[in-house]
Amino acid sequence: MTPEIVATEAMVSVAPVTVRRTVRWSECDPAGVVYLGNYPGYLLSAIHFFRRHLFGGAWVAQTDKGGFQTPGKAIAQVFKSSLWPDDVFDMQVFAGDVRRNTYDVLVRAVRTDNGRDVFYGRVTSIVVAATERTSKVGIPQPVADALRAYRAAHAPSDVLLDPKTWLPDAAVNP
Repeated sequence: MTPEIVATEAMVSVAPVTVRRTVRWSECDPAGVVYLGNYPGYLLSAIHFFRRHLFGGAWVAQTDKGGFQTPGKAIAQVFKSSLWPDDVFDMQVFAGDVRRNTYDVLVRAVRTDNGRDVFYGRVTSIVVAATERTSKVGIPQPVADALRAYRAAHAPSDVLLDPKTWLPDAAVNP
């Protein structure tokens, strides 16, 4: 008998990188809604797929070899709709701003059944020396070039680039 493999997450596109996820019952609270604390995990998992695709392998091995690390500096998520067990959603991943020492990766999650937005996410990573991990260093040119080329080929949607997206509703609509 061949074992059945039930995957809850897979990369379904590389243009742009899109990760499809199925909600597991264990990710939900007693009311049957996905627990808020699971959303950052979804976001970071999609970024993991993105880095593996863009840089061709395990990201930590790539950075160690290059003498740098990229810890998170900031994370932001805006929730647009709830998820329940067995809901399926896609996370489209985009390169955001690339600066001297930091860069952003942006994610837009949408339901597969109706296209409704689930969440927007942004992770800012800072580049530090691998040996001490406290001194920021410039983004290595090959990394910056790859991020910029990906962004040029797969531009993020305007909603991900709008600074108002990342503000609480009260700040936008007083």
